[in-house]
Amino acid sequence: MTHTGYGVTGLLITVALTGCRDEQKIKAEQTDLVNTTLENMVTVKGGRFQMGDFGALIGEKLSFSADADNKPLHWVTLSDYRISKYRVTWGEFNRWLEIQGREPNDYFQETVSDSDPDYASLKIALGDNYPASANWQDAQAYCQWLGQVSKRNIDLPTEAQWEYAARSGGQFLIMANSDNHWYYEDNKASNFAPSAENRPVGSYPPNPLGLYDMLGNGTDWVRDWYTADYYRHSREKDPQGPEGGANKVIRGWLGAPSDSLTVTRDSLKPDTVQGPPSRSTGFRCVENTPLANTNG
Repeated sequence: MTHTGYGVTGLLITVALTGCRDEQKIKAEQTDLVNTTLENMVTVKGGRFQMGDFGALIGEKLSFSADADNKPLHWVTLSDYRISKYRVTWGEFNRWLEIQGREPNDYFQETVSDSDPDYASLKIALGDNYPASANWQDAQAYCQWLGQVSKRNIDLPTEAQWEYAARSGGQFLIMANSDNHWYYEDNKASNFAPSAENRPVGSYPPNPLGLYDMLGNGTDWVRDWYTADYYRHSREKDPQGPEGGANKVIRGWLGAPSDSLTVTRDSLKPDTVQGPPSRSTGFRCVENTPLANTNG
């Protein structure tokens, strides 16, 4: 009886210690994830800019695209904020899912387990340093979780914040890369050209503000619901997008040059997880100033 009791007590102590170690590991991973994110944020000084297709204001005074949803050009004033210089990686995203007690998402698991030889190149894009593919709900939950843990105002960027940052503070930059020039994929320009093949984050030169992959390597979810006529109704100060809709806005590399401008808008249903071989849809986070109006 004595030996049995001692064994049970020892087992309970072992379980308790193991639980403590697991909690300590989770806490350490959580702290590392938060600290890495905060360290990799770029400060964006707020200001007033004209959002939308600004082609009529420069050069030949012609619109850059035939799209109606990036018109009319309208004034927007943004508060200061900080935005992630890199898109969230698979390593970071899967670590967050593990901390939440969740498995990798279906896209990741299905791609990893597929035995088709054609999927071999796609599996490379699941590496820890490659941009993650996530649905909008998980993207926002990830950013808001970072905010809760760090006690900061962190969320997905608004569409206005994304465009202002892509244009390096609202400048008249039509390409969100290092030199405002479109490069086709070839041997000479392979370090600059947007590609359908995902690469590790930071593979392309950053834009003048210091942000990577605002053009190339997929797209970003933003906070806003999508409506085609929103620019006709947008408020000027820290706009938050429509109150509702069917799709959420995505921004970034959408393929052809005319579809990948700093002013180009597109959208997807929020539960969509889109990854290679089609364009991948990931995300980056924003830290808003405490006084920024992010309601409504």
